[in-house]
Amino acid sequence: MTYAWELRKLGETLINLKSGLSRMLSNKDIGLPVVRANNINDGILNMDKDVKYWYLDDPKGAKTDNYLIHRNNILINFINSESKMGTAAIVNCEPNRKIIYTTNILKADIKNNYDSYYWFIITQTSKYKNDIKTITKPAVNQASFTTNDFKKLAYFFPSTEEQQKIGTLFKHLDSLITLHQYRLKFRNFTKF
Repeated sequence: MTYAWELRKLGETLINLKSGLSRMLSNKDIGLPVVRANNINDGILNMDKDVKYWYLDDPKGAKTDNYLIHRNNILINFINSESKMGTAAIVNCEPNRKIIYTTNILKADIKNNYDSYYWFIITQTSKYKNDIKTITKPAVNQASFTTNDFKKLAYFFPSTEEQQKIGTLFKHLDSLITLHQYRLKFRNFTKF
């Protein structure tokens, strides 16, 4: 039996959509690594370089546990240069250390009856990128869009089972691409 794909607003698929903590970050490891826009590139979250840090116990009284990222969270740039607007990454595995995210990033928690990887794939489509352009408000220093406008964006979702199959397929393809890129990089490195 097949189910029709249904048009859903992103807001209907989310448990939570929240921006991160706004602080002047440190280059020294003083407690918590902080995900920033520079750590999200080509759909990948990279915390191996260009990492800034903040205190585990916030001196201004914020509860840093409210900003922790976990497996299957989607991180989305929503205040940045126009070229970075809407760029997203999925947290593929539970971080081995507590990590928080900055105020320029939204963390999306996906409802149980939606597949996180399928949801992430939507953020890689040309329709999504065009939709982001329509809700982005340009500014001199940084462009932005509102969470309300973002939640109104609508996309087709199949049944949960179908989402999981599609998500698994793309996750496998992404893993193969990463593996082949690593092999090519290593092969080119060993030639010198």
